[in-house]
Amino acid sequence: MARILLIILFIIGGGLISSQSTQSGQQIFFGELINTGHMLKIDKAILRMNPSPLQEELAELSGKKIRVLCEANAESCTPLRYEVEPFESSVASDWTLKKIPKYVTKSKFSFNPQATPDGKILFWTALIKDGNRSTQKVWYSKKDSNGFFAPGEQLNGTLNNRLPSAIISALPGGNELFVFGNFGEDEMLDSLRKEMTMRSQEASREAITPKEFHLKLLKIENEYRERTEKIQSRAPLYKSVKLENGWSYPEPINFPGFYNYYRKPDNPNQQVFGGCALSSTGRTIIYSAQQKKNVGKLDLYVTIQGEHGGFEEGMNVGATLNTSEEEMAPFLAPDDKTLYYSSSGRKEGVSIFVSRRQGESWTQWSEPQELSPNLRGVNFFSIPATGNWAYVSREGELFMAAIPRAFQPEKVMMVKGKVVDEEGKPLSTVVTYESLVKKKEIGSAVSDPTTGEFSLVLPYDENYGFYAEKEGYLPVSQNLNLIGKEKEEGEKVVLLILPRLKKGKEIIINNLFFAFRSSDLAKESEPELDRLAEILSKNPRLKVVIEGHTDNVGSDLANKKLSLDRSISVASYLKSKYKIEEARVGTKGYGASEPIADNKIEEGRAQNRRVVFKILED
Repeated sequence: MARILLIILFIIGGGLISSQSTQSGQQIFFGELINTGHMLKIDKAILRMNPSPLQEELAELSGKKIRVLCEANAESCTPLRYEVEPFESSVASDWTLKKIPKYVTKSKFSFNPQATPDGKILFWTALIKDGNRSTQKVWYSKKDSNGFFAPGEQLNGTLNNRLPSAIISALPGGNELFVFGNFGEDEMLDSLRKEMTMRSQEASREAITPKEFHLKLLKIENEYRERTEKIQSRAPLYKSVKLENGWSYPEPINFPGFYNYYRKPDNPNQQVFGGCALSSTGRTIIYSAQQKKNVGKLDLYVTIQGEHGGFEEGMNVGATLNTSEEEMAPFLAPDDKTLYYSSSGRKEGVSIFVSRRQGESWTQWSEPQELSPNLRGVNFFSIPATGNWAYVSREGELFMAAIPRAFQPEKVMMVKGKVVDEEGKPLSTVVTYESLVKKKEIGSAVSDPTTGEFSLVLPYDENYGFYAEKEGYLPVSQNLNLIGKEKEEGEKVVLLILPRLKKGKEIIINNLFFAFRSSDLAKESEPELDRLAEILSKNPRLKVVIEGHTDNVGSDLANKKLSLDRSISVASYLKSKYKIEEARVGTKGYGASEPIADNKIEEGRAQNRRVVFKILED
């Protein structure tokens, strides 16, 4: 009888989609799941869902609207990936929670979602059975070109060992990870034990009297306790970079002043770390711990990386954010101003709050606001730089939450680029960005060793220069002035081609600025020129020529003079400030005689106004 009714439904509903309206191959359909997930109702037609590994979870979603990627034929569809309404590309009610599909998490107890700033990769922590006990492993999923998550996988290799691991932050591009865990501590403790055993044996042989042996042994035991405590109390934070065949072995961050007194009430030997957040620059950490300046049980602190790469002693962010209870799981948005964190001291139970940094200070914050009662019980939070959805976890499941405009961070500019050599082969290198106004390095990113791809997240109201440099190559730079620009979600795509450091190779000095129709160098030019001077200093046999070019506005004579004067200004800066020999830096002015773009449009004229650094001898 049920089969008869189902056939009638097909007839009333318009039947199966015909081969005229459905092509074979992968397609995306929007519709409502019916018949315990075996059918997809699309407008007035019904598409049969073929058996697949998704069948069980689709049955649980019967009656829901989904967007599904299918391997389709004339009458049916084999589902590959899907998302449930409201769709990520659509507008949803404030703080709507939508569950990330089970095929992504494999139905494992999952928490701590961390998305890359471009939203293309999602990392999380999964609870995994390991014999008679459980441990925590890092999992991940990539989004495909259609916006669907791939089935989740455990991250293979160095980042998952027998002890709990978690991703704290994925820097722009997803080529650098900050990791929570324990890497190398057991080896260090074992090495320390062996060292102390040998010293004890030496003391036994060398001591003349029992009293002398006792004093030496006491000294060794005290040193052993101090060094053991130092190893066990170091910051549980590590950094790993992407390699051609996986991830590098996690290196501990240099944070000698870190300590944490908070312990489990039922196990005083087990330290409780409340989590941490990393700025998009990778150079500021907000972390949760119990230290001498605490307001409550777990407080938020901030530490900033110093000039030599180490993180300085942490500062308590203050009583505006911290309560007498626990402030945990901070997340700093890509704008480096908007902070989301969990607190058990402001509402009944745990809830998420938002606060915004005031000015340049890391200890002045706006009064925290609760995001939504709908998020109570949620204790992890992550927002990509693009889109209006956050990633959260609750009770072992991952969700996406629609963020209302008032609670969203400020818009940022995404720079997506690739570093290659002159033959187009990808280069693995560091891409650094700096403030041209303040002449200060802000942050950096690492390019993927297999693709050369990298990403930067740039907040507005700054004039940025960014450059790639690699040993044996000329550095290549570009600039992006975001001062006074309207703050909107934007993306800039760049290609950085690095020439070899040898005779005949040249680069345009991009981050070079002159006053209008003048040869006077602006202060913003100095970081770029300093890097070129460093190349000349490191390679004493190098001889170069600085070539000036202009657009075609004005007379030929004036343009030739201006181009030569500008090349002389650059050469003089290099020679006078860095004591480069006169004979190693020549100058030429070509005026408008060698254009590289159309002088009929302003964009072309801007490209023609350039100064070139060219190698004559290597």
